Amino acid sequence: MVQAALSRLYDAGRIINISSGLATRPLPVVPIYSMAKAAINNLTHALAMELGPRGITVNAVAPGWTRTDMNAAVRENAEMVKAIEADTALGRFGETSDIASIVAFLASDDARWVTGQVIEASGGYKL
Repeated sequence: MVQAALSRLYDAGRIINISSGLATRPLPVVPIYSMAKAAINNLTHALAMELGPRGITVNAVAPGWTRTDMNAAVRENAEMVKAIEADTALGRFGETSDIASIVAFLASDDARWVTGQVIEASGGYKL
């Protein structure tokens, strides 16, 4: 997708990839997902170096446990929820608005000096 967009992307533009905390702390039940997200992290770094001369920043946001349809079954298990929340410094699942705020920051001019970063947005999961 990035290759297709590059000819349309203005200099000083923004690319924001969505990764996952599973890229660095994989779960055995989703190895391919974890591998793909780790590849996104590597791509983020490579593109930041390649596109830096154009002033384009490239970053990734790596959500942790966030309330989405993807983990609805997990959230139906009260014991799992309790364990996840106990392993999270902020003591709760993230909300999509928590992730959206970070993406909005990275898209803003305030983030013009941030590039090549994978920002974990997990509420401190497994610190």
